[in-house]
Amino acid sequence: MAVSLRQSNGSGLPLAGDDDEACPVCKTTRYFNKDMEFRINTECYHRMCKTCVERIFKDGPNQCPYAGCHKTLRLRGFKAAYFGDLAVEREVDIRRRVATVFNNVEDDFESLDSYNDYLYMVECLTDDLVNGPEAARVRAEARLADWEAQHKAEIERNRRLAKESDEARQKRLAAEQETARQRRLQDLREEADEKATAARFREEMLDSLQSADVGHATEAVNKVILKKRGGQNHLGRGAAAAAALDPASALSIRGLRDKKAAAADAAAASNKPYDPYGGLDLAPQRVDLAPQRLAEYSSEWLDVTRSKHDYTVGGYSPDEYLTRALFEAFSGLGVFVDEEKDRVGKKAAAGGGGGGGGAVDMDDSS
Repeated sequence: MAVSLRQSNGSGLPLAGDDDEACPVCKTTRYFNKDMEFRINTECYHRMCKTCVERIFKDGPNQCPYAGCHKTLRLRGFKAAYFGDLAVEREVDIRRRVATVFNNVEDDFESLDSYNDYLYMVECLTDDLVNGPEAARVRAEARLADWEAQHKAEIERNRRLAKESDEARQKRLAAEQETARQRRLQDLREEADEKATAARFREEMLDSLQSADVGHATEAVNKVILKKRGGQNHLGRGAAAAAALDPASALSIRGLRDKKAAAADAAAASNKPYDPYGGLDLAPQRVDLAPQRLAEYSSEWLDVTRSKHDYTVGGYSPDEYLTRALFEAFSGLGVFVDEEKDRVGKKAAAGGGGGGGGAVDMDDSS
């Protein structure tokens, strides 16, 4: 039985816009079979349902049922397509097959240019296999087979080295994950110990207050506090000694954020008033704009704006006017045009002496 295709691309594959709800071989649609699955074979990439594959190729190799396709297919060569576009599926499979044969790395070459030439040759061969005409495709297949036959030992060696590097990377990632897990467990144990210590301290405090004589409650509390401090110091010295003796404790990961310090900083920042400028000081440095200093500036019309309710009720503040006037008066005192001219001129001369320079236009309106 042969199936005719009305649309196809250069590779003989159905276009991406074809209806994928019906099997091109048996014409079964998903309306009648909700569980229908499609399979393709890497020999020709012609799509057909799983039922047709088992029916046609179960007894042994058979010819592809598509019209004009004379490929002999086997049941074990069929698979489910990963991509919706079969042209993309075919290109990915070809690139994967070429990569298993041409698996040299940069360290195998004497120079970067040689490695780039090798990559260019591999890409040209891959393009012939994917997009080339039939003659170019046959030549590329022959070159691929010849290279695989001549460099079989080298290909196997590179494949083994790549596998070893992957295993080493996986071991490193597993070790990092185990270290992080142990660190999390240690944090949980420390947190549980702190809670147990706090509960025990509270019980000791209540017992001491209950058994203390009348008028000696403060002494009992002080004894419990001193006992707690002594226990903490002892535990601290023991932990430091254990850390010094334990070689495994020498492992440290740089760049980890201190959670306790970050929590303390966040708590301290939350207690401060909100600052929209994030601590940036925008006050001028050449003049004092403190409110008490601005109040010393006196003039007839400024005194009126400070005293009359006609101005104060509307929200007018003479301090804002004084601040802007003083800022504009003193803002240019740190700019020395002559010195900047000399400095820029020297830079231009140095640049011109080095073989390149540009003209600098200066504004002499000052």
